[in-house]
Amino acid sequence: MSPDGKQFPLRRLATLLLLFMATSLSAHSGKFSPWLRLKVDRYHQEMLHRQASPQRAPESEYEDVLLFLQTWQPFSDEDLAEYQCRRYAQLDDIAIVRLPFSQMEQLAAHPMVRYMEANAPCQLTNDTIPLLVNTKPVYEGTSLSQAFTGEGVVFGIMDVGFDLRHPTFYRDASLTDYRIKALWDMLAPIDADDDALPIGRQFVTADAILQQGSSTDSPIQSHGTHTAGTGAGSGYNTPYRGVAFNSDICMVSNAVTDDTVYIQNKDYYMYTTATDALGLKYIFDYAESQGKPCVISLSEGYIATPYADDSLHATFISKMLGPGRIFVSSAGNQGRFLSYAEKPRGVQQAGTFIRCYKEDAYYFMITDAATDLHLHFYDKETNKHLDTIKLSMAGAALDSVQEVHIRIDDRDDIDIHATLSRYLSSVNPTDTVYELSLSGDKPLNNMAHIALVAVGTDSHAELYGSSSSMMRSLPDVDSQWDAALPGHNILAPGCFDAAICVGATSHRISYINAAGDTIPFDNKPGLLGDYSSTGPALNGLLKPAVTAPGTNVISSYNSVYMKEHPTATSYYVTYSDVDDCQYPWGANSGTSMATPVVAGTIALWLQANPTLTRDDILGVLSRTCRHPEPDLTYPNNLYGYGEIDAYRGLLDILGLTHIETISQHQPSGVRMYSKDGSLHLLFTEPTQAPVAITVYSVAGTRLHQLQLASGLTEAVIPMPSLPSGIYAVQLSSSHRAITGSQLVRM
Repeated sequence: MSPDGKQFPLRRLATLLLLFMATSLSAHSGKFSPWLRLKVDRYHQEMLHRQASPQRAPESEYEDVLLFLQTWQPFSDEDLAEYQCRRYAQLDDIAIVRLPFSQMEQLAAHPMVRYMEANAPCQLTNDTIPLLVNTKPVYEGTSLSQAFTGEGVVFGIMDVGFDLRHPTFYRDASLTDYRIKALWDMLAPIDADDDALPIGRQFVTADAILQQGSSTDSPIQSHGTHTAGTGAGSGYNTPYRGVAFNSDICMVSNAVTDDTVYIQNKDYYMYTTATDALGLKYIFDYAESQGKPCVISLSEGYIATPYADDSLHATFISKMLGPGRIFVSSAGNQGRFLSYAEKPRGVQQAGTFIRCYKEDAYYFMITDAATDLHLHFYDKETNKHLDTIKLSMAGAALDSVQEVHIRIDDRDDIDIHATLSRYLSSVNPTDTVYELSLSGDKPLNNMAHIALVAVGTDSHAELYGSSSSMMRSLPDVDSQWDAALPGHNILAPGCFDAAICVGATSHRISYINAAGDTIPFDNKPGLLGDYSSTGPALNGLLKPAVTAPGTNVISSYNSVYMKEHPTATSYYVTYSDVDDCQYPWGANSGTSMATPVVAGTIALWLQANPTLTRDDILGVLSRTCRHPEPDLTYPNNLYGYGEIDAYRGLLDILGLTHIETISQHQPSGVRMYSKDGSLHLLFTEPTQAPVAITVYSVAGTRLHQLQLASGLTEAVIPMPSLPSGIYAVQLSSSHRAITGSQLVRM
């Protein structure tokens, strides 16, 4: 009621609620990352409800959480134990700890605590929208240099849905040399005798891994079997060999958003970004214990909020890297969705219509000065402007949350609960972050056309959404809300400075499945997949760093998943029968598939030089990548440095690129290998002209030169005087397919 006794319309009531429902958080909330802050607040609300109605209280999910803890000086184990806190890793000033929610505020109050951070688990970065599911191409590693196979390198992979018995994880078709050396299954029942890990169980012998058979989530996931096979599978008896097919494999089966069915309610918050960081450390620690270089492939990601939730996560990963320790992460598959809009300084307002097919939408804004958010509602049928709801934090505490129930006049079909949070950026203290959540009892798109608008002439504001909380322009409704732009949708942790971030190109736009059906894919061959996320990253970094084939990649599939989903067969292309079990090979698309191609290639490079750093890798990419669109300037926020070229990269690392007589591509019409001190050449068809052969040392010295006559299908050239090592063999002919160079290990 108004002071004079009149009743406000509902839209006016909503505006008043915004003014009076703002709530400040606890005195120590500034030490919590926003996601963690929200969980702490909900924990206290749940405790109040449980005290009020103990008989109705279900099992709580708010028991322990795994998080990053940053301190001014490291705590001792005894000090942590006072808060029922257990440490699992410590890198300089950042630890990964397990902490009860009940102790969160007490620990935050300690003067030595700087910041506490966690975020929700990742999602997979193969495309899961119907347009892309079941349409995936072939990446075959057989054309790569046989001199480098990943031998002596650890190919690490954190993913889900591993078929541990798939024959591709043996060194060859004899199935005698098993290559998965260690596994941490985070969803497996905990090993009471192993307190080194906070959740799950590790398996460190071939017998134990094979007895386990598959990761816990295999009945509902196959993703990891595919990505591991792409990066490091032997291919067994198929052409679908991975890139680093002689590397050792270390796996971590983590939890993603789809795996909650395997998580007990009380353990729900033990699966966070801190848990994933601990998984990466597990792989690097294994490689260090073996004295081998390591590259990790992560084909997962989550909506990036590095200004809010991810500063410690990014820093922790950076601290793990160094010579021979490389981290590769996918860019994401947000390329088809608009999820970014900008309001420049000096412009009074700018915005975009939201596009959300779910009941809940999440958007956030980063701004460097006072900015309001307005929601404009338009009728779905007539496009008539219905109302404007103004969300303002003016006068509210800096760390505060507002909640409002929005209804427009007497419209029962527009009923939305909105929550607006505001806090300082944990990365840039001059920036303020606003998080807006909208929820209703039906998809927001079905309620009204809703425009999200940033207002404030003196501010520069950026609005961010996601693949489920999208943006769009609707000129027929209101042409002024047209600020949505492509790009700015790289997922975390690919957006972190430490990550070699990978986008996906399309080469095979159709494939034939095992039933003989041709499965088409609507993309331009040779160019960036239209699903691939593009930069810049939210933190302003140029991303991705590199691209690789990611469309219709054929690799190993999970036999356990196949048995649980017997009708999901359209993406299988063939099967291998081993010991009365059928193992499928199938096609997938996404930056998930491109990421292990890059990681496997880096494994080859690490075999050539085990001390390569992230910066070294970026240097190789800058000098050797192919440029799919020559008219663009490289690097750019579409392709990074371009599409990876494994062979040119090896030539660069070995210092052979300065020798003009050595081609920087391999010949397609001949296979080359060494055996018993001789060089063997197998031509795909009789040579049409004489072939000149020159052999170089990696120092660039010409060692042998000879010429073969035309009409040959094979040749054996004795090389008894050459010591063991790597050599470059140059073939020159008037026949283009026979011209090129090849690295050979003698």
